[in-house]
Amino acid sequence: MAVMALVITKNGYGKLVSIDEFREQKRGGGGVTGFKVTEDTGTVEAVVRVETGKGERVLIYTAQGKAILTPVDDISERSRSAGGVKLINLAEGDEVAGAAF
Repeated sequence: MAVMALVITKNGYGKLVSIDEFREQKRGGGGVTGFKVTEDTGTVEAVVRVETGKGERVLIYTAQGKAILTPVDDISERSRSAGGVKLINLAEGDEVAGAAF
């Protein structure tokens, strides 16, 4: 089991990133990149702490009411600066509203 950050964007892309890849920030820190944001991926909508290897599933829901339940272990693990993979197909004009367990 590994502790990961599940990052999901407004356009339905996501990935798992090891928590160890994020350094601690002090006051006045500029932050760290957690996702390679592009016009295709959209901005980051949700970041959730998860543990892999436990059979957990994540519910991803959209502004228009579509929802999918996806096993966390099926989501690709990537580096902080990498783009993600498509987690949910969206209708035109729809966007990811959030994620829950």
